[in-house]
Amino acid sequence: MRLFKKHSTPITLIGHDEIYFVLQGGSGEGQILDPLSFDRLLSDEADLSAIPKTFQHQAHSVMVVPDYWLGNDRFPFQSRKRSLAEAFVERKLRADFPDIPDVKDFYEYVFHQTSEGETAVFAYFLREPTFFQLYDQLVRWNLHPRRITTPAFLWASQLKERIPDFVKGGNAFVHVLAKECFLYFFFEGHFLFSRQITLPEFEGDTTDQIETLTYETNQSLYLFSQKAKAEVDRIFMASFGHVETGDLAEKLGREVQEVPGLEEELTKASTTIGQPGLLSGLYLPDLSQSHKFTSISYKPMEREQEWKPVQKMGIAVGFVLLLLLAGEGVLLWQWSRPVGTETTSGGRARAREAVEALRQYNEALDLFLKETQRPSAGKTIIHLARSLPEDVWIKELVVETEPTPGVSLAGTVRAEQPTQFRETLSEFLDGLKDHFQGTRSLGLQDIDVDADNCKALDGGRSCVIALEFGLP
Repeated sequence: MRLFKKHSTPITLIGHDEIYFVLQGGSGEGQILDPLSFDRLLSDEADLSAIPKTFQHQAHSVMVVPDYWLGNDRFPFQSRKRSLAEAFVERKLRADFPDIPDVKDFYEYVFHQTSEGETAVFAYFLREPTFFQLYDQLVRWNLHPRRITTPAFLWASQLKERIPDFVKGGNAFVHVLAKECFLYFFFEGHFLFSRQITLPEFEGDTTDQIETLTYETNQSLYLFSQKAKAEVDRIFMASFGHVETGDLAEKLGREVQEVPGLEEELTKASTTIGQPGLLSGLYLPDLSQSHKFTSISYKPMEREQEWKPVQKMGIAVGFVLLLLLAGEGVLLWQWSRPVGTETTSGGRARAREAVEALRQYNEALDLFLKETQRPSAGKTIIHLARSLPEDVWIKELVVETEPTPGVSLAGTVRAEQPTQFRETLSEFLDGLKDHFQGTRSLGLQDIDVDADNCKALDGGRSCVIALEFGLP
C-alpha cells in the first residue's frame, strides 16, 4: 500500500503548532516538505511565498488535523431525510457554539440507530479556532482543502476492513511507538475520543512503559464508560515491536488482540510520517480513495457542487424555452408576411393552421412557465427547518403549491420566562424573513398563540402556536 498513487494530489498535515505540506516523491512515496509555523503562516505579513513553491498551484485535496480539533455529539432525530437532518444539525451547532459562528459550516453526520432501537444523528464538527484561521488564510491563496479528516478517521478505515463486527459495541485501539502511544476509542463504529500518551525512556526492558500504558489505558476505559454509557468490549493493539501484547493484557487483566495483518502491511508499505508530536508514526491510507474514510467538507462548497446538476438542468430548461420562443417567432413571421394567396381557400386553410399552431405554442409556453414558477414543497420544508430556533418545534405542516401557494403550520414553543417566549418567536420570524419573501411583513401579531393550551415543562412553559403565510 502506498501513501499516494501516481496522480494523487497534495495534502496538508497539522501538528501542534506547525503545518506540513506533503507531495508525492519520485519513488511514489509521500514526501514531506519543510514545516511552516502557525505564527508565520497567520502573520499579517504572510503571503504566498510562505508556501513551498512545489506546493503552489497544485490541486489541493485533503487536510489532516489533530483529533482534539474535532467535536462529536449524538442527537435524537426521528427523520431519515438528509435535508432535514442538515438543517437540524446546523441549528444545534449554532445554539451550542454561539462564539464560533463558522462551526455550522464544517461538520459531517451519519444516521445512527442504537442497540435499543432509538434513531439519532451522530455528528462530527470542527471547533478549534485555529483551524478557522488556517482555513481562511489558505482560502486567500486558493489552497484550501476539499476534505478535512483526522488520524482517528484514517485508522477507523483501516480497522473496519480488518476487524469483524467493528461497528458493534465498544472498541479500543492502542497504537504504540518508541516514545509515545496513541489510544483511540470507538463506539458502534463511531469515533468518540483519542489520547496521546508520553512513554518513559526505554532502559533495557519495557516495564516502565507497560506500567504507564496500563495506567493510562485504565483511565481511558473509565472515560469511555462515562461518555458512551457502556463498556469497551474489545481492545486491539499495534505495537510494532515496542512492547508485547501479552504484557499489556496481563497487566490489564483482560484480552488484548493484535489487528490481523496491520503491522505487516504498513511496515512493508513504508508509509510512516515520522514527525514528532501528533504526527509521530502516523500511517495514512490511500487518500485518493476518499470514500473509504470519514471526512468533513466546507458545507457551502459542498452544496455548490451538489447544485451543479441542477444548474445544468436549468440550462436545459432555458434551451427548451428558447426553442419554444423561436418557434413562435417563426410562426408569427410566416403568418404576417404578405403573400397574396390568403383569399384562396388553400391560403385560408394555411392561415387557420398557423393560428392553431400559434395557440398551441402559447398554451405550451404558458404551462411550462407556470410549472417552473410554482413553489417547491421540498425546498419550502428545508427553508422552514433552517428558520427554526432551538425552542420551536413543528407538529403539523401543510404546504400548498396551487391554486394559492402558502404555508400553514402548528407547533409548540418552550420558554422559561415571558420575555424569552417573545424573543424566541421574534427569532423565528427573523429566520422566516431570511428564507421566504412572502413573510417580510409578518409580525408577532400574526402568530396565533393558544394561551389556554400552555403547560409546564422542565422548569418552563410550552405553548401551542399557529401561523400562515403566502409563498411568492
